[in-house]
Amino acid sequence: GLATFPNVWAISPEERNKHDQKFDTLSPLHGYVSGDQARKFFLQSGLPASVLAEIWALADMNKDGKMDRLEFSIAMKLVKLKLQGTNLPSALPIIMKQPSMSTMPMMSGANYTMLTPITMATPGLAPSMAMTGLSHLGPTATGLSPLMASAPVRPMMPSVGNATLPNGTMAIPQYLQPIPAGSLVTGLPLSASYPSPLGLSSSTGGMNKAPSLLDLGPGSLSSPSFMTPMSAVPSDWAVPHASRLKYRQQFNSLDKQMIGFLTGTQVRSAMATTMLTQTQLASIWTLADVDKDGKLKAEEFILAMHLVDMARCGQPLPITLPTELVPPSQRYVDTLSKNPVKVTFEDKFKANLDKGNAELEKRRLALQEAERREQERRAQKEREEREKREREAREAEEQRRKEEEKRQERLRELERQREEERQKELERKEAAQRELERQRKEELERKRRGELQIKKVQEQDEIVKLKAKKKSLEMELEAGNKHRQISDRLRDIQNKRKLQKTQLDLNWQRKETQQQDIYNLQKQLEEFQRKLHQLTPEQKRLSEKLKTMSVGNIPASTLSTLMVGVTEKRANCFKLQQQRDALEQDTAAKLAEMDQYNKRQRKLQEEREAKRREAEERERQALIQAAKEQVERDLRAKEEAERMKREEEERKKREEEERRRKAERQRHEEERRRLEEERRQLEEERRKLEEERKQEERRRKEEEERRRKEEERKEEERRRVREEEERKRQKAAEAAVRDVDETVERDEGWLYGSRLGKMGWFPESYVERVTPSGAATTTAAPSPAKLPLQSQLSNALEAAKVAGAKSAFTPTHSPNPAPSETPGQVKVVGNVLAQALCSWTAKTDNHLDFDKDDVIQVLEQQENWWLGELNGEKGWFPKTYVTLLGEEEKYVALYTYESPELSDLTFNEGDVILVSKREGEWWHGSRGDRTGLFPSNYVKPKETDTSSTSGKKKPEIGQVIKPHSPTGPDQLILENGQLVLILGKNSSGWWLGELQARGKKRQKGWFPASNIKILGSNSGKSTPASQAVCQVIAIYDYSAANQDEISFSKGQLINVLDKSNPDWWKGEINGATGLFPFNYVKLTTADCDPSQQWCADLNSLDSLSSQEKKRQGYIHELIQTEERYVEDLQIVLEVFYKPMSESGRLNEAEMSLIFVNWKELLACNTKLVQALHDRKKTGGEKMPVQMIGDILASELSHMQPYIRFCSCQINGATLLQTRTDNEPDFKNFLKKIATDYRCKGMPLSSFLLKPMQRITRYPLHIKSILESTAEGHADRGPLKQALERAEELCQQVNEGVREKENSDRLEWIQNHVQCEGIIEKLTFNSLTNCLGPRKLLHSGKMYKVKSNKELWAFLFNDFLLLTHAAKQFTSSGLDKLFSNKNNVQLKTYKPPVLLNEVLVKLPDPSSDEPIFHISHIDRVYVLKTDNIKERTSWVHKIKAASEEFIETEKKKRDKAYQARAVKTSGIGRLLVTILEATELKAGKPNGKSNPYCEVTMGPQIFTSRTINDTLNPKWNFNCQFHIKDLYQDVLSIAIFERDQFSPDDFLGRTEIPVATIKKELENKGSVTRRLLLHEVPTGEVWVRLDLQLFGSK
Repeated sequence: GLATFPNVWAISPEERNKHDQKFDTLSPLHGYVSGDQARKFFLQSGLPASVLAEIWALADMNKDGKMDRLEFSIAMKLVKLKLQGTNLPSALPIIMKQPSMSTMPMMSGANYTMLTPITMATPGLAPSMAMTGLSHLGPTATGLSPLMASAPVRPMMPSVGNATLPNGTMAIPQYLQPIPAGSLVTGLPLSASYPSPLGLSSSTGGMNKAPSLLDLGPGSLSSPSFMTPMSAVPSDWAVPHASRLKYRQQFNSLDKQMIGFLTGTQVRSAMATTMLTQTQLASIWTLADVDKDGKLKAEEFILAMHLVDMARCGQPLPITLPTELVPPSQRYVDTLSKNPVKVTFEDKFKANLDKGNAELEKRRLALQEAERREQERRAQKEREEREKREREAREAEEQRRKEEEKRQERLRELERQREEERQKELERKEAAQRELERQRKEELERKRRGELQIKKVQEQDEIVKLKAKKKSLEMELEAGNKHRQISDRLRDIQNKRKLQKTQLDLNWQRKETQQQDIYNLQKQLEEFQRKLHQLTPEQKRLSEKLKTMSVGNIPASTLSTLMVGVTEKRANCFKLQQQRDALEQDTAAKLAEMDQYNKRQRKLQEEREAKRREAEERERQALIQAAKEQVERDLRAKEEAERMKREEEERKKREEEERRRKAERQRHEEERRRLEEERRQLEEERRKLEEERKQEERRRKEEEERRRKEEERKEEERRRVREEEERKRQKAAEAAVRDVDETVERDEGWLYGSRLGKMGWFPESYVERVTPSGAATTTAAPSPAKLPLQSQLSNALEAAKVAGAKSAFTPTHSPNPAPSETPGQVKVVGNVLAQALCSWTAKTDNHLDFDKDDVIQVLEQQENWWLGELNGEKGWFPKTYVTLLGEEEKYVALYTYESPELSDLTFNEGDVILVSKREGEWWHGSRGDRTGLFPSNYVKPKETDTSSTSGKKKPEIGQVIKPHSPTGPDQLILENGQLVLILGKNSSGWWLGELQARGKKRQKGWFPASNIKILGSNSGKSTPASQAVCQVIAIYDYSAANQDEISFSKGQLINVLDKSNPDWWKGEINGATGLFPFNYVKLTTADCDPSQQWCADLNSLDSLSSQEKKRQGYIHELIQTEERYVEDLQIVLEVFYKPMSESGRLNEAEMSLIFVNWKELLACNTKLVQALHDRKKTGGEKMPVQMIGDILASELSHMQPYIRFCSCQINGATLLQTRTDNEPDFKNFLKKIATDYRCKGMPLSSFLLKPMQRITRYPLHIKSILESTAEGHADRGPLKQALERAEELCQQVNEGVREKENSDRLEWIQNHVQCEGIIEKLTFNSLTNCLGPRKLLHSGKMYKVKSNKELWAFLFNDFLLLTHAAKQFTSSGLDKLFSNKNNVQLKTYKPPVLLNEVLVKLPDPSSDEPIFHISHIDRVYVLKTDNIKERTSWVHKIKAASEEFIETEKKKRDKAYQARAVKTSGIGRLLVTILEATELKAGKPNGKSNPYCEVTMGPQIFTSRTINDTLNPKWNFNCQFHIKDLYQDVLSIAIFERDQFSPDDFLGRTEIPVATIKKELENKGSVTRRLLLHEVPTGEVWVRLDLQLFGSK
């Protein structure tokens, strides 16, 4: 009988065909239907989206978001079942995953393979036996004797869980054993997943009568001969036939025991030669082991090798095994197990015959296989013998090669030894040469000493001779031989000396008289200058007041009186200026005479000295001691008399001078009283004029109030009229629409139309176009005049293209254009100006002549020719001859832009900028009353909403209530009553607009917002703009605490509306109105003189020149801003750093990332402030500071911490912003601590920007001070040096920011290199000693030649650092070495090699080994790189860096030498001896220092030698300075510690003015002083000073 078990989940072939047809209708792409296509199709079923989502999840088996044919068919089946009321399964049934039976090849009943039972004695049954074709069995013939009695069997299931028997065969699964027929009913396994029909036979028989042909050997079921007839049908397996044969043969060779499968070890050894990765091999094993038994059968092995071929060809491996790659036996076994059929005895009989034949064929193949294996074994043996011989030959060749390499190595070693010996020999020769040179110098020194000794002996002999001669002369004198002659000569000499002394006294008297005259003239000049300075401000003030007064309102008498007074004052000023000029000329003449007199005096003095020496020589030879004493007594008596005479004369002169000075003082006092009287008169006149001006002001205010009331009354009337017209217009709107005739020539912005029979012009902005109804459209369609202007131009363009009109001279301005005209391609422009690049001469009558730089008004623009007007003439010209001017476009600021340059345009985010010129990356534009340059990437084009089409926002229209006269070309001229279309608004109180005046061009520009009132859109009511009392600028950030307050940022402009409350003002910014504290802003018009804020004595202030006042003001402004900056730095530590650190919200690394080296910045600037305070104390508090450039130059060179901070600050800001955005709790915490009153409302992010802002301010401050410093001032040279260092620091900071990678790598080296054995603290990311910021030039791996030790080398611009890894690691490149994930720790191999002491050498150029030598003082490093290219790179970079280091040091030395070598004339010289210093500050960790001393006076610099490891150096160092100005020159002594890897550390400074030295050394000669060092806690220096002034005794 036939039993049928229907399966509800099975998909029939008919259903599959229908599904395929639906699938094809969806236009699949590459065999797949996308999710959107499937969703739209399935939604037609009416099922809920949630149910369809479950169906999609079940059907999409590979979860790729798309469906193939099988998945689509499964989904359709599930949809059908769900519509029939069947619940969806939790997992997809396996039967639905199988392909349709219709796709399998089918055969007729007689050819179907019989399914026969296999006895327990059957060995070697593979669990993957193919079951290819099944059918219902027909009736069996009763006359046949079967080879084996049939018995009811169970269907074969593809189980993989069976164990292997000890003899190598597989145990037969229980469900493959024959069972009694009687037990079929109870023992038949039925699965809900496999309810296919099962065919049963009615015949019974024995179970153990199988013939020997069915005693199958191992592997028989997997041999090709055992394939059933169904397997002979062409298979759809994707593995090529050639590959199957090839890999089947390989399988047989590996399956030496013929057990029918390969273990994992056998397969791994076979796949080891495929060169695939372990991951790929694991994926291939997973895919090939279909039955998951941990072994590969023949078909699985073939499949695995086929997947290997796919991977080696570059094809991607599938995630799951596709159906076409599943072995046919596995597919068909699954299908068979699902569809068991009834088997007849005849089929079993045929199957047994086939199996017997297959066994015979298998045995024949086994014999052939044994013979083939024997042949392969013999071939393998021969191959092994051949490989052995080849291997021995290769080994012998390798041995010979190694011996040759060893020989070459020995030769190279000998060559290196010879080279080293040559080097040592050269060094010995150089040492010997140096020794010979030293001996030669010693010999020369000995010779020189011998010559001096001989000369000394000769001098002594000469003295002895002179003594003998003297004695003989004395004897002759006693004898009286030459007494008379000597007396006469002595008398002559005395007379000459008297004459010379008299002449000298006269010269001295004349000199003193001239000096007194010069002194008097200078006093007069200073007095007149002081008076002039006092009168000049008064004159300016009165002139300004006179200008501000209205001349028409002053009476004629008063005006004439004032004019007379002014004329008199001008005459007095002119006289005083003439007197001053005369005094200056007299002074210059006196100074010239004095110079000539000094020259003559020096010449006379030199002559006198020469004569005196000659006279003394003669006296020494001729005079005796007695005569000398007599002469000296006489001379003393005469000198005393002459001295008394001179003193009497001087006393008389002083009395006369005193009387003259008294008369002069009385005269000056009289003049002062007269000027004071005139000043009082002028003050009285000024008060009168002020009173009159106030009266006039009151009258004007009353008149304005009256006019304003009249204007308000008129405005009210106009408003009522407009409201009435509006009502009438609304009533008539339904009945009539204003008709616009666009054919009439018009100005841009104005339309000509009719309404209710009236014709006239009106502004285009006041109307909007009405979309006509159907009838109106039909009526208006034929008339082109009713089309919009843009449509007309488009139609004209198309018509021109069709007609082929190419003329550049097509007239476009016709007085009466016909509606059907189609002009050429034309762009009508209204307000465009162009400037001629070169001259152009007209070729025809309708051309326009112009010259270079002429400005032409462009009327129309065609493709290559434009129509323009110049001087009333119109004509055409080529557009390439001109460039556009004033073609302004509106842009909106994306970011706030601030710049210290006056030529730049600054703006805030959101401001509207009118761009007039775009060239490159910097554009030119305007904002309000300001114009200038700005970067183009800070703005974006603004889309204006001035279109009047319906559906868009209506524009704002304003009416001018107060005229405005422009101060720049980008501003509008406003007149009362004009209409302005508002295009943009800025927070500065300036708006951008377009004039709507009839008959005038449409001009765009800026205007004050307070000069207009905004008109309402619906009614005639007007809303006047808020009248600003004044304008202020924010000096701090302020956040509103209440709803009636406004917030603003530092630098924003605020329009003040009300100042009635003294503490809280009302203002407007960006359209928002509210209250704000007055102390957060300052007036924009405040013009306070900074020089007035520091000087307490007005008389001292008046004595300074205007230039010096400005200089002192800038100096004290620098000091004050520096003090405030240091306070801000301290506030950050106290208000932000400490709470954030203690709260635990940030770890140590995050705190370091945000604040970087904030404490170092504070230390740098605190040191600078302390130095500035000490300098102020030196000159006196509230007194002028004479020198400041030297302090700035010195301290700016020690601000290298700013380089690190500015380089790392962006990372800190990013971290802070990220934490603030992502953590509201952290944001509230920052807000809470920022409420400290010292923060003044500024957040932490604003404080973190201050260091960068401060660094950029230093060059500006120094430049201002330098511009106000006079030529020849002692501070000018140091200021220039300070400016250079400030600009260099800014440049270094910018480079540090730009070179972030270099900085990050230096930080990485700082954290990963352990600097052991280095006495000086080495900070990599800092300044070098003299080469600016440290840069990493090169890095890489190299080896020591002898030990082959691996080293990591880092080449900086000042030294080479060799390191080695504390623990071995692998790195494939520098990127991985410098990665933050790389935690390797490096140690210094040797101390850093300074590049100014290094020499790089290459070995023999013919050598191919990448070896090079580095010589450093007495040590040589022999290093090796990976290749020649890397060695060449190292050598070139080390040489270049060394040469630059040496050249920089040479330039520094040459500069100092040139400053000393300049020959300068002065009033004297100062001899300084730096003896020693005591108790200096320790600069090294061992408590010692390497100090040296630097002594400066202006540009003159002297530097002592460096003494190592001491705190009490003894220099005994001499230097000499030329003094230019006794009261300006200052001697500065600074002590530094010599550092190798960073700028020299400061150990103290002391200063002493030359005037103080003169006062203390008055008639004392040289003195030794002990000076305390400033700006350090300890230290003093001992100096010897000797001041020598020229021209004084």
